[in-house]
Amino acid sequence: MGALPAVFNGDRMYADDFIEQLKAYIRLNRQVAGMGSFIQRAAFALTLIQGPLVAEWTRAIGAWLDTLQAIDDIPAVWDQFLAEFSNQYQDTQCQQRARAELKALHLKWPEIDQYANNFKRLTRVAGYNLANPETIKFFIEGLPRTIVEDVLRPPVPDTYEATKEKAIQSIKS
Repeated sequence: MGALPAVFNGDRMYADDFIEQLKAYIRLNRQVAGMGSFIQRAAFALTLIQGPLVAEWTRAIGAWLDTLQAIDDIPAVWDQFLAEFSNQYQDTQCQQRARAELKALHLKWPEIDQYANNFKRLTRVAGYNLANPETIKFFIEGLPRTIVEDVLRPPVPDTYEATKEKAIQSIKS
């Protein structure tokens, strides 16, 4: 049956992790009676959202769930629950911060693996696509000039992976 997600107490820092753990638990227990019900999923999630910082919100969502009937048990119920949770608790500025961090990110010689990992993580959080030429340009802009010269020497890579590999080879040489 898998471990239950940790209880959420209203701390915005952990809202994303809580939802991901909850989704993983539901995915793992999809065949368990009740997990196929979108109303039951939301009701189950409410049992894991506890504490004085969340009490009013859980009461309001619980009251909404109580008004629903079997005919209302559609995916939109779960989607609405997730949207309400997101609006109330998730970090709405996360994407903007990741974009700013991405633009300020620079390779600290010779930590190319750390740079590439941070770049990839921030790209995902910022909502950027690694295949986009603009995103690859951000990666190159964070490299030291000598590495950029090597990376842009023909043949010029046209994918993120090829650009990263060429940067790694430049640092190794």
